[in-house]
Amino acid sequence: MSREQRLEIGVVSGPHGVHGGLRVRLHDAASTALAPGKRLVFAAEGRADIELAVTSCAEVPGSGGTWRIELEGIRRREDADALRGRALVVPRDELPALGDDEFYLADAIGLPVRRRGEGDRVDELGKVRGLTGNGAQDLFEVAYRDRKGRTRTWLLPVLPTFVRDVTAEAVWIELPPGMLPDDLESPHDAERDAEPEAG
Repeated sequence: MSREQRLEIGVVSGPHGVHGGLRVRLHDAASTALAPGKRLVFAAEGRADIELAVTSCAEVPGSGGTWRIELEGIRRREDADALRGRALVVPRDELPALGDDEFYLADAIGLPVRRRGEGDRVDELGKVRGLTGNGAQDLFEVAYRDRKGRTRTWLLPVLPTFVRDVTAEAVWIELPPGMLPDDLESPHDAERDAEPEAG
């Protein structure tokens, strides 16, 4: 399955218990992608994919997207721990069709965040490096470089008011004054495009 044919739906946080259970964090807390019998691909950069079937799963109450799952053939904590950090991916053709104004949150990971400025100016505000939530809304974790060259992160609420468009090239936003970190209020003064860091 090529990268274009699949979608990352979450990541393995670590083992759960001593009998091979896993904790996984889904990018979309409302996802219905986990179910007994469902086959998942566990992917990691530079390593072979591992495909396993879910034997049981349950959302951790009040966690906003953390699940406990058990997988076919994984019976020891050490085997579960070997999957830590791997991405959970599913074939796109198994996912519901999207409307014209919809996108999968995971598709934004790695995209630059941009804002149209005065005239033809485009402000570069960083890159989406991950997803999180605060219980009320989804948030993009956006990495950028501050004026001293240090990698920093700011959180962008994934709301139509702020996220105006998501294309294959960028996440386009409009924000009121005061929502950006101070270093980004005048982004044309310095480079703001930070590569997401591993881990």
